[in-house]
Amino acid sequence: MTEQEFTTYKTELLAKVEKLYKNDELFKIIDLLENSELDFELCMELVRTYINAANRTSDPFSLFEKSEILLDKFSLEGKISAKYHFLRGYILFKKGLISDSLIRFEEALKHASVMDGQLFSNITIMIDNAKRLLDKAEFKGLDEKDSKELLSFVEKNFGKVNHLCEFSHVSLYQIAPTKEHDYNLIVSVGLSGKNTESSSELKQENIELCLALPKDYRFNKDSKSAFEIYMLIEIISYLITEKNPVGFGYYLEKENGFSKRTAFTGAMLASLGEYPKESQSVILSSGRNVNFYELLPLRPMELNFRKTHSAHELLELFKEHLIKLTPFISTRDDVCQRLNKE
Repeated sequence: MTEQEFTTYKTELLAKVEKLYKNDELFKIIDLLENSELDFELCMELVRTYINAANRTSDPFSLFEKSEILLDKFSLEGKISAKYHFLRGYILFKKGLISDSLIRFEEALKHASVMDGQLFSNITIMIDNAKRLLDKAEFKGLDEKDSKELLSFVEKNFGKVNHLCEFSHVSLYQIAPTKEHDYNLIVSVGLSGKNTESSSELKQENIELCLALPKDYRFNKDSKSAFEIYMLIEIISYLITEKNPVGFGYYLEKENGFSKRTAFTGAMLASLGEYPKESQSVILSSGRNVNFYELLPLRPMELNFRKTHSAHELLELFKEHLIKLTPFISTRDDVCQRLNKE
């Protein structure tokens, strides 16, 4: 095959691949490319497809192994290829070799062009993901003394606790409904161990999160029927590695939402309005000042409102339209939709 013939052949082959991608037929792409003559670019296309397919199978490692064999074959050409280093890094990331993957992602960034917006974005996202996982691995939570002291404060100010679960050195406790507070309160203990003395210079608060749930809420280990607890866990896991200051009014966004069955795509931190001020903060004997905040899930329009307005303005909007935030009810109205109807 002459060079011109191969160029034509390659153009036609990539067009077929693109069409199959649009139809989400990954294994047909694999079959097509595995039985074709490959140069470096086509090899990268096959590796990309292996990885995408691996993310959908119960045994991804056989496809990762195939990917690595191909990448080894083209290692010389890949030295200055952003895509090559990105694919190498992604496989390492999926195999749990986070430090090694970060090296590859950073190498990919050196060779990436901002003109290739999708690849550039993917590289920066994976660098952030890898750094967050490394930071999370270093997180040890509170020491035993601070943890016991903080738990004692929780029981004294919120009520008797029932241990729900533990993850990443953070425990979640349930406080049952009382006459004064007719709902379940979920409180974290351990997140406030995130900050060190050096981070206090950045004015980082030591915080714990609370989530109020209806008194008849059923605690179920199934993530589909108990998305509220899994949402809280996901947000705490994110905050463990958050570098920006976190406190009253802090908000975050999850574009694809916290659950397929709800429309909540964000959350904001607010004070525990139904508890006295002295119940919302404590200075431990170690000198660590811990503040408790309520987690308020937000719908898309509410989140957009918060992005352009203060936390106080959003809370006032809920108050004006008589939308109760405590406890959190997943079927509550969207305050901004009400606003638009008026």
